[in-house]
Amino acid sequence: MSRRTSQACDACRYRKVKCNGARPCSQCAHLNLSCNFSVAPVKRRPGGRGHLVAQLRTRQVRTGMVHGAQSLPTISRTDLKDRDTHSIRPAPGAHILPVGFFLELLPQFSHFVYPLNPIISPDEIRQSIASMHITADDEALVYAFAAVTINRTQAYSTLHGSFAGLMANLIRHSLKAYREGEINGYDWEGGGLGHLPVNIKRVMTCIFLGICMIPFGQFDRSFFILREAITIIQTRDVHRWQANDDPESRREVARWQRVYWEAYIHERSLALMPSFPSILTALETGLPMADTSIPAHVDLGFRRLIHLFLVQDETFFAHWRAQHSPGHPAPDMTAGWIEFKQAQLDDNEVGTAEEVALLQAQGLGSLTEFQQADLVITRIWLRTLVWQLALSHGLLCSAPSQSPEESLSFHFPVERLSTELRNLVDHLQSVASVGIHGHGILQKLFDIVTTVADVLTLPLTPGQVEQSTVKRMDDFLRIVKFLLRFEGTATEQRNYVRARVKALQEIYTFVDFGEAMML
Repeated sequence: MSRRTSQACDACRYRKVKCNGARPCSQCAHLNLSCNFSVAPVKRRPGGRGHLVAQLRTRQVRTGMVHGAQSLPTISRTDLKDRDTHSIRPAPGAHILPVGFFLELLPQFSHFVYPLNPIISPDEIRQSIASMHITADDEALVYAFAAVTINRTQAYSTLHGSFAGLMANLIRHSLKAYREGEINGYDWEGGGLGHLPVNIKRVMTCIFLGICMIPFGQFDRSFFILREAITIIQTRDVHRWQANDDPESRREVARWQRVYWEAYIHERSLALMPSFPSILTALETGLPMADTSIPAHVDLGFRRLIHLFLVQDETFFAHWRAQHSPGHPAPDMTAGWIEFKQAQLDDNEVGTAEEVALLQAQGLGSLTEFQQADLVITRIWLRTLVWQLALSHGLLCSAPSQSPEESLSFHFPVERLSTELRNLVDHLQSVASVGIHGHGILQKLFDIVTTVADVLTLPLTPGQVEQSTVKRMDDFLRIVKFLLRFEGTATEQRNYVRARVKALQEIYTFVDFGEAMML
């Protein structure tokens, strides 16, 4: 009587054949394949078994997992820093790094990537690492996970060095495996098209790759791959999903809702470039459902980030595109609309503080400094964008006393925004809390700093005194120094900021610029 097993090994599951559950099983022993049992089953379409055996053997030879094959040597992170990345680049189609390298990135992914992208957990990434030699979707996700983790934690500060080559290789291998996963969905033997591969792994692979392409200046590629992620999400019609009482169903619905909002946030960021339109609307069911599998502080930070990006509604983008493309249709700009947008940001700030206090009172921890820095800088940046829209429509008053609302003053950036940013900078325990955000956060800091510099070049009004001006300049120079300390700040941005500081020194002769001119 044959032995029954509740779980087939990875190779038998992939080939859709009966597995006896032994270790190794009879099928793998006969075909000289590595016999592994992953935690989660991997769903595959049936195909030619001889072809699948050959494909498995080819993948396992590449990664040193066939019985008797030599494993790839372990490469430490120190070794990577000291070696030219291109010297470890393999022949086309081979894995470029051993499994151990990907496993070493998991703690950094957990701390610096997952809190802002709480879709695929570190444990699920670990499972994909174990299965990357079996399924193309897992392979694509693992390469993308490695690229985005390196990008967030260290690569962008040295993008010109070996990490740039490593990231580029990871991106290329992820894209190759991603397309292979799509091709595997075709019914080659039956002559039909087969199924469309739609799953969370493919969506997050696209989103991770889109994030990684931006530091290289590949905004068009980033937009292209993000739009593919959005298309996959739209095939699921997430707007109509309703969860039942089954816990697994609720988790699945909540996860697809989170991935929808994830794509929404990234699309809104790219849509600030006039050539990249947005197509996702706010999810009709609202914020993601509660999911107890997510740490409370991660859930809170993600929801507050969604609230921030909801400020960029369709009316906001209509005004933004009209500002950059004259003739683009947009409703009339009013002071009331500007005040409403700033009030939304005020509410977000208050709401975040209240929810954090509640979280702490319940003994569930608090937002990490990394999360707090992201929320505060993003909020200040959005205030800057709203203020710029008011400026472009002539809605600002030159003198603070003439402005009925603080946000409608010419001096709003230097009177409030630079002070808020200075307070954040002064209270950071680690500069890395900002630097590890990579390109996005540094671009936001640059936008804020240059806006404040533009306002400071305006002539002093009769009501201003030197004492208050010195304070404003001190705040400004402090955040300039903070921005320029990051190697990831682009050369052209550095030169622009230095030129603005020099121009201000010629205006404010009574201010001691000190070391600011040596930045």
